[in-house]
Amino acid sequence: MSTYHWYHKAQAQVKKFLPDLDPDLEVEVEETEITLNDGGKDYKTFSLVFSHVSNPNLRWTMEIQENDGFIDNELESVIRRIYFARVE
Repeated sequence: MSTYHWYHKAQAQVKKFLPDLDPDLEVEVEETEITLNDGGKDYKTFSLVFSHVSNPNLRWTMEIQENDGFIDNELESVIRRIYFARVE
């Protein structure tokens, strides 16, 4: 599975619990193209981008572990820890 697909899988998993955590918290997949100074081949990186309409403390980006175990079993608890650390 490509990195692109892992991030979209993670986004879909997050969208399952995000409304219960905070209905104004949103998550998107951000894709960035990297151009190397040495003329090497360009490549893309991905991150999950969290944003909140009214709370600037609830804006962050994160990388994920590209495996089912992390996405299915750990991702939600990581996001909840980040959220509660920032919301207080």
